[in-house]
Amino acid sequence: MAVSVEQIKSTLKSVFAGPKEVIGVDIGSHSVKIALIENDGPNAKLKAWGVLPLDALQDASPEEKKQDAIKRIRAFLIQKGIQIKHAATSISGNAVIVRYVKFPLLTKSELWATLPTEAEPFIPFDIKEVQLGFHILAEVLEEGQKKMETVLVAAKREAVQSRVEVLDAVGLKPTIIDVDSFALENVYERLRATKDDGVTSLYLNIGHSVTNLSIIEAGVTRVVRDVFISGAAFNKAIAKALQCDVAKAEELKRKHGLLIDAEEKEKALQEGNRDALGVSQAIAGVIKDMVAEVHRSVDFYLSQGPERSVGRIVLSGGAAQLKNLAKHLTVELKVPVEVLNPFAFIKDPVDVPPEHWPAMGVAVGLALRRNKDWA
Repeated sequence: MAVSVEQIKSTLKSVFAGPKEVIGVDIGSHSVKIALIENDGPNAKLKAWGVLPLDALQDASPEEKKQDAIKRIRAFLIQKGIQIKHAATSISGNAVIVRYVKFPLLTKSELWATLPTEAEPFIPFDIKEVQLGFHILAEVLEEGQKKMETVLVAAKREAVQSRVEVLDAVGLKPTIIDVDSFALENVYERLRATKDDGVTSLYLNIGHSVTNLSIIEAGVTRVVRDVFISGAAFNKAIAKALQCDVAKAEELKRKHGLLIDAEEKEKALQEGNRDALGVSQAIAGVIKDMVAEVHRSVDFYLSQGPERSVGRIVLSGGAAQLKNLAKHLTVELKVPVEVLNPFAFIKDPVDVPPEHWPAMGVAVGLALRRNKDWA
């Protein structure tokens, strides 16, 4: 099913002037996460949620994976009797580039008119193959010239089109195509509204194929990076270390996780539990690379201005529940690390099992989208 460039433009430039509620649809490589939140006034209510595992094999074609997602989402909407027709979804990874740039001081309409020319020096893709968007952060003075600090987003049109096609196939109208890290910023804002301690937070959204890294300062995302050290990387390392297939590696990862206490390691040695020891060692090697990426991002953030610091790290994504991961990263990074509960701002009890909470972060952030102008 073909989707025109003008349809994609219309979708990306939508500013939530219409629908009161949207359904958040986070289409991952391993599962689809869905959230529908009633968000009137100071209280919010979770009306529907789902974590829908995808059956398509990792080596399946993109079209097969897309059809699998369509089948799962359509069945979920029917089962839950959801009548909402507007949806928010997001992209990340190689399909999207986020840059923080300073443009000449222009009106929004003027910047839209000249955006391809202004953006081209900052985008490593063919400018004709991407859809552009921006959000103005503030006016600044640089070398005596008035400029505007802007978040520039470039998404490959084929990736946007794929998302639009999935939603269209299940009868949903894509109101906005977001970026995973910015969707998590939405969750951060709601949690900050209940308890604002002024601490700059680093979010690690560890998915199956990609990890979204973002640093949020006073409600504004200042650093956005996607790194390809993720749940799949853990599985590959385990499979190589224990000479097993990836499916078995996933099972062992969930069962054993990391061994970080001397007592745990000693017990595994005494019991001859080679699987637990091998899994822990393999995961630790991957986490070493992840920690290096975190340090690189934090160093970049600290170089942007004086008196900056990161006071908290928040884990989200399906791999965030890995046994002892938060404890291990707290030791390695010397910063408190916690696992995200994206439903903490909802006063009414939610029926989502805690093991699914961190995986639902992006979907909840998408479901919270309201009358915000991200044009």
